[in-house]
Amino acid sequence: MTRKIVLLLAALLLSATALLARPLPARYSPYQQGHRWFMSFQAGPALFLAEDMKSYSAYGKAFDSISWHAALSFGYNFTDAWALRIAGVYGYNAGALPPRDQLFPYRFQAAHVFADMILDYNALAEYDVPFNIKTYAGLGAAYTFGFSETDHPYIVPDSPNLSPAVRLGAILEYDYKSGFGWFLDLGAEGYSDWYNGLEPEGFKFDVAFKLSFGFIYHFPLAK
Repeated sequence: MTRKIVLLLAALLLSATALLARPLPARYSPYQQGHRWFMSFQAGPALFLAEDMKSYSAYGKAFDSISWHAALSFGYNFTDAWALRIAGVYGYNAGALPPRDQLFPYRFQAAHVFADMILDYNALAEYDVPFNIKTYAGLGAAYTFGFSETDHPYIVPDSPNLSPAVRLGAILEYDYKSGFGWFLDLGAEGYSDWYNGLEPEGFKFDVAFKLSFGFIYHFPLAK
């Protein structure tokens, strides 16, 4: 009986020693983002792929096909790894009508709203560091308007247009202990056709690839 008690006490002592020896995670790291609100702003160039966009490069105007966009976002981190972001995006886009021995370019404005789910891979591994790699996927809607006039002989873009939209992307983010940070966002967005005011021909979607630089602020954890 005494031997059993001694062995039991020894086992308890070894277990306690092992628990004390194992490093415990900090109760809170400034790089943990769970249960924190955030807001961000970003802007940059975009490459729009749709009907007749290749005519820009065919007529030596490839640089003119570059579009520009800016976005303001608000979000909430449900955990350190998962977040929901609501983004409002404004774009000044380039379009092109079918060429007839010359380029027929036009510009139009676009307003988007997206709801994105964001996954932070470092946080998923419980690895709290300033640099984070994230991916996102979102659903939204796009409204295009303000189409510039063209002198094409038989086609005029329809305006305005409302279309559903989806997007995927990746974020490289560096955060500071203060809650501020900066990031690079590389994403692809898809819209139903008519987004650019033209009737579908061939591929039934309009697509944009976007690169942007932004700043983010993670609000302090509520106590």
